Amino acid sequence: MKKYILLITFAAAAWGNAQTNATATGPDERIEMLQRIGDIYFQDGDIENALETYQRILVIDPDNKPARSLIGLIYFNTSRYKDAVENMAALVEDYPEDFQTLNNLAWVYATSKDNAYRNAEKALELAQQALVLAPYDHHVWSTLSEAYYVAGEYEKANRSILHLVNLAASSDAKITEATVQTYNNQIQKCRRAIEAEALLREDQ
Repeated sequence: MKKYILLITFAAAAWGNAQTNATATGPDERIEMLQRIGDIYFQDGDIENALETYQRILVIDPDNKPARSLIGLIYFNTSRYKDAVENMAALVEDYPEDFQTLNNLAWVYATSKDNAYRNAEKALELAQQALVLAPYDHHVWSTLSEAYYVAGEYEKANRSILHLVNLAASSDAKITEATVQTYNNQIQKCRRAIEAEALLREDQ
């Protein structure tokens, strides 16, 4: 925590100096400095200041992709689903070949806690588009599994998450314990849904 406080103080002072000497600092330098400040705020959990800092970047460069992407993630993580969808949909329109942008919007549609913004059909469509572009990306397979799950296609959801596990094992990827637990939870969730569905068929 102390490290982040010191870095923020230094970065804020530098930013203040840049504002004072605006004629000596070009827009690229200001953007780079604001990006560093925003990242520090974000890492320190100061989401509001991070959001404000990234928005300052857009004042200088309205099309700045990294800032736009991070703002979208902040909206989603703070349950501002309408803003998140609008932000990410605009990014998808501007960058239709960016699998991460497609995957982020798919994840919002698949996991939104607000039913108004949960859309299994759109989540599947976007996740499948992302998969075509990045067939070996773990995050895409995870999103695809969740999209199938919310669509009620539990067998496909299970196959997707199992494929992800096999992919991770074969590529010797470094995955955190928290991520492994997330994947295990997804496998268990899919299997419970498959078993429940089978029981319901037996009772009919």
